[in-house]
Amino acid sequence: MAALVFAAAPVMAQDAKTTTTVPAADESANSAGDIVVTAQRRSERLLDVPVAVTALSGDALQRLGAQNVSKVELATPGFTWGSQGSDSFPAIRGVRTSLVSAQTDPVIGFYLDGVYQSRTQQQSIPLFDIARVEVLRGPQGTLYGRNTFGGNISVVTSDPTDEFAAGVNLDRGNFDSARIDGFVNIPVSDTLQVRVAGVFQRHDGYVKSTTPGIVLNDLNENAQRVSLKWKPDDRLEVTIHAGTWRRDDAGAGSYGYKTAGTLINTSTGYQSINGSGVAVNPSVPNGSPNLAGRDVGTPVTGGAWTNDWDYQPFEHVAEDYVSGKIAYDLGFATVSSITGYTHFTAHRSADNDQSSKVFEAYGYGSGIQEPKTRSKAFSQEVQLASNSRTPLEWIVGAYYLKDDIFETYQQKVTAPGATTNGFRADSDIGVEALAFYGQASYAIVPDKLKLIGGIRYSHEKKSFVFSDFADAPPNTYDFTTPYVVTSGSPSFNSWTWRAGLQYTVDRNTMIYATASTGFASGGVNDSGGNPLIPQSYAPQKVDAYEAGFKSRILGGLGQFEASVFYNKFSNLQINIYTPLVSYFGSAGKARSYGAEMALRLNPVQALHIDATAALMNAEYTSYISGNNFYGLSDGTDPVSLNLKGNRIPQSPKLKTTLAVSYDIDLGTAGMLSPMGSWLHSSSYYTTDRNTVLDRQGSYDKFDASLRWSSPDDRTYVEAYGDNLSNQAVLLSGVIGRRQRIQVSYAAPRTYGIRVGTKF
Repeated sequence: MAALVFAAAPVMAQDAKTTTTVPAADESANSAGDIVVTAQRRSERLLDVPVAVTALSGDALQRLGAQNVSKVELATPGFTWGSQGSDSFPAIRGVRTSLVSAQTDPVIGFYLDGVYQSRTQQQSIPLFDIARVEVLRGPQGTLYGRNTFGGNISVVTSDPTDEFAAGVNLDRGNFDSARIDGFVNIPVSDTLQVRVAGVFQRHDGYVKSTTPGIVLNDLNENAQRVSLKWKPDDRLEVTIHAGTWRRDDAGAGSYGYKTAGTLINTSTGYQSINGSGVAVNPSVPNGSPNLAGRDVGTPVTGGAWTNDWDYQPFEHVAEDYVSGKIAYDLGFATVSSITGYTHFTAHRSADNDQSSKVFEAYGYGSGIQEPKTRSKAFSQEVQLASNSRTPLEWIVGAYYLKDDIFETYQQKVTAPGATTNGFRADSDIGVEALAFYGQASYAIVPDKLKLIGGIRYSHEKKSFVFSDFADAPPNTYDFTTPYVVTSGSPSFNSWTWRAGLQYTVDRNTMIYATASTGFASGGVNDSGGNPLIPQSYAPQKVDAYEAGFKSRILGGLGQFEASVFYNKFSNLQINIYTPLVSYFGSAGKARSYGAEMALRLNPVQALHIDATAALMNAEYTSYISGNNFYGLSDGTDPVSLNLKGNRIPQSPKLKTTLAVSYDIDLGTAGMLSPMGSWLHSSSYYTTDRNTVLDRQGSYDKFDASLRWSSPDDRTYVEAYGDNLSNQAVLLSGVIGRRQRIQVSYAAPRTYGIRVGTKF
């Protein structure tokens, strides 16, 4: 049994989606084998792909205990996971999603069976019966296009096969956690197969409020999927996936579940961007002076997994989707059609004042906030890819997306006797995107030197209607008439390209160097009728340079990959604050550079070693922003800030992982496999402001497991423990009302037992 983390099992092409090995000529019994991926939209050995990509098989994900893609960071260099409420914040090479409203888009693309998922909340969909996950690091502007500004994550589910099979996995752990997932594969005929899979998982909340009975960060979700494959002959193959996902729990709030504090000049008691971190909630009056003769806010609780709420939030996520791929072999090329439709909603709530104190002040007070997002997305892609292994290999395609997004943000004041009306903002946005692309490689020297080139043209239109309300009576959501309605339909166009060289030393070693560009879609603003706020802002761009090599080493006993990169970002989409208004804009520049490595080693058949490392320097080179502390500083703070030199959030300078497992052969009694993993990260920040309150110091996380497997490797029992040192890891930070800094943390120590069988 291979207990690998970096790439636990070789994975086959997207069309096959089965776990198998493609042996090399000199491969020994304990060789690492070849891994086949579809990072370039065709089936290739990982060693032959001139892209920095990590591939994790379903077995590897299951051994990691990956309930969603967040744990992929344990095996991917240069990849850091963050989240806030229902929103996901993956970060790759100095690129991270930070703007999460309907007006903006993710900057790390997320694909489910080849279909783009447009909302950040969709990236936390549960993983079950998975063929593999591929993480492509660096912009993928040619073959994938929009919003793969920093890279993309591709989840490939298991296709039906031509043999009957079934399997089930059970998991019980602390926080009263429970999970069951399984599949049944049915070969209906020689040409038609069906596969049904599902998962249910839950756990109690690990964040508790000082108010008894208020609990957050629990989980209660289920998902199901039906897949069908029809292959009437050797030329035609049709694959269909249809699924649902439901989550109904308290969730983690909307924009950070805990107030860490604010920045205060302790000699004056006024807030200041240059002040010290003070653990108070500045949006909630203390009721008496408590610093420098001023009421600076009510004190907040300490500890990563406690907060001060007096409101029990909810989280409701629902997704229904269907996707299909039709592939027909024309002989010289294969034409493919990929179609997807997704209906997604996320409705959640939070304590608006993040406090258990009941009050009305500053024109608001104790209350509730409720964001609700809905997306109805249809996409259609057509590809034509060459089949023959001639010096020229190529792929061309066209892509269309229509996404209707409706988002409501509403809040109300609930304090007894309150006189403040509620507020609501509706965003009705229609996205239409059209793209044409092509990429080719030409062998200048057969089997040795290839020239790579690709180009993509993207056109996008965003029609919007924004409606703002402020007429609901206190403690109600009874809105009637908007006080302002704005509309528009800006368009954006982008050309992106890729060029490079690839040199194959021999079957076991490849070297490459590429230059490429990428973009993230432009966006729109709810101006509220204010002429100082621009209607739209431009796409952000990246120029990326990468060189690397991939090699099988030690006679096939291991695989080593290394890459260096330099990214130059322009038109970065940021929150712009001024003393009068705040809005989204394209006003930032940055750069990141670094080196990454991944090692997968089986020095002897029983020993498995997987290691990754990433060195990175990522900072802003131009970023002039209004100072959102200015109005609270008694006029002592600067009106604007120059954030040049600030570090890009979620970008540690060093991140390493190590996983080691050993298979102890018990003969007819089966196999015993202890495994340990270690993640080390240097410090990083979670907001552009780089304050002491949004800083995560360097940390180490340790996981361990002990698995017994039956002699036929069909059944296992495993004891596991994650985050054994109970390390508090900051996942996100955001500056909220009256410049309170709101944060979210990853889970504390978890442990339990897993069992599973296949037949």
